[in-house]
Amino acid sequence: MNLLRKRDLLLSLKSGTIEACFSVPMLNLTLTQFPFVVAFAVEALGWKSGAIGWLAAVHHLCNAAQPPLMWLLRRRLSLHRIIVWGFLANAVPWAFMGFLPWFGPHKDWMFATVVVVATLGNSVCGVAWSSAMGELVPLHLRGRYFGRRNMTFGFWTLVVVLAAGFIADHFGNSLQVFGILFASAAGMRLIGLFFFFRMKFPATVLQPLQQREELRDYLNVFQARHYMYLLVFVGLWGFAINLGQPFYSVYVLRELPLSISHLTLLTTLQSLGGLVTLPTWGVLGDRFGSKPVMLACSFLWVIVALPSWLLAGPDRHLHLYLNYFLVGAATAGFQLSQFNLMVKMIPARTTAPYISVFLAGISLMTAAGPLLGGQLLMTLPHDIGLLLGEPIVRFHVVFVGALGLCLLATHVLQQMEEPAERPLSELVRVMRKMRELNPVLGLAAIAESVFTPRRLTLFAERSLRTLRRQTGDLADVGEELADAGIGALRRRLNQEGEDRKPPR
Repeated sequence: MNLLRKRDLLLSLKSGTIEACFSVPMLNLTLTQFPFVVAFAVEALGWKSGAIGWLAAVHHLCNAAQPPLMWLLRRRLSLHRIIVWGFLANAVPWAFMGFLPWFGPHKDWMFATVVVVATLGNSVCGVAWSSAMGELVPLHLRGRYFGRRNMTFGFWTLVVVLAAGFIADHFGNSLQVFGILFASAAGMRLIGLFFFFRMKFPATVLQPLQQREELRDYLNVFQARHYMYLLVFVGLWGFAINLGQPFYSVYVLRELPLSISHLTLLTTLQSLGGLVTLPTWGVLGDRFGSKPVMLACSFLWVIVALPSWLLAGPDRHLHLYLNYFLVGAATAGFQLSQFNLMVKMIPARTTAPYISVFLAGISLMTAAGPLLGGQLLMTLPHDIGLLLGEPIVRFHVVFVGALGLCLLATHVLQQMEEPAERPLSELVRVMRKMRELNPVLGLAAIAESVFTPRRLTLFAERSLRTLRRQTGDLADVGEELADAGIGALRRRLNQEGEDRKPPR
């Protein structure tokens, strides 16, 4: 139960948003399910599809391994302390990536060690953070708050990842430049920790458990029928989508005439799609329920991505830019609704066991996706045939098959019942009337912006206004960091002065 005063709550929510503006860009540069790390492994280390499959599975395997570790930590530490140690375990290893070029033939093992340690730290931190935010943010504000929060940090993620991709491409994708980028990302995560310390939480987050969690608390999760439907659906969806998604970057870099800077632009458009639509998804989730929004996003995701990847080829790939934008919009709504629905279905005061089991369950299923996808790509013949004059290769088979399985998985979600949910048909009728989600108006606006100079100017002006609004939340970052450092120095000097005074 949230017992904070309104002022403390508002300041904590603002600090949580600023923290995310530093932490989430770092995660997008370092987590193995995102394209930047995959691009590093492909271009700088020369890893093949089988190794990329294992790399993509690490995140999910660490999520599956965290429940016993979380259970042991909760017996001694508060959620707040676990989050702090998780921040450090996630950030510090990446600071050593600057030394990667000096490891010579052992650089692959060093990189793998950093990935495993940092990812496991983030998995534990993620469970504790989700539990803490579930205690902090009131239920009626979650959709709106997380939608706006995701939009804000999504903007900075877009800027940071875009800049990192072009810097890496400009300097020849060398180990040195990637090492510097990864080390810089670690510094961003530590700055995020500073703002996390400014947040205030209820006593349930700040204190160790008065009554320790027992193993049966984790086993009781499996008796929650509708929560298990959600777990199975997300796990099946994760398995299916990860049969192909980790290898999109491999296909773009090796089969298409594109470089890391092009891949960065594609992923930036994906982030932009989420950034534009996130506030709308949050409002729709609060009004109609998270389950209908998840279903709508699932169908949109598959309907757009399946023909886009099937028709992609060396001479036909420009449509992928629109595909990444639209899939980014669907992904943002899917992930936001998944988190809100997961928290909503958890009984009071049992947050950590439910979230821990949820992440472990979906991660076990999801981890099998990239492992199987990597093996399929290593086994299937490279050339399959032709479609509309373009070659069909093994990547097409894996991508289309994975998206078809995603569509089948939606039947599981339809079995789940969410409290106070409204029919999907009502949501679709409202979405068809909304300018933000109307595909015809959206495509017309894009075409108008691209093909007329006047509209380009207006788009630039709107972007600058948005930039000024977004930076308003971060304008005091340097001042606060400096004030904190000066305050600590003054306290230290005053203490030394007191120590030098002769005793009376």
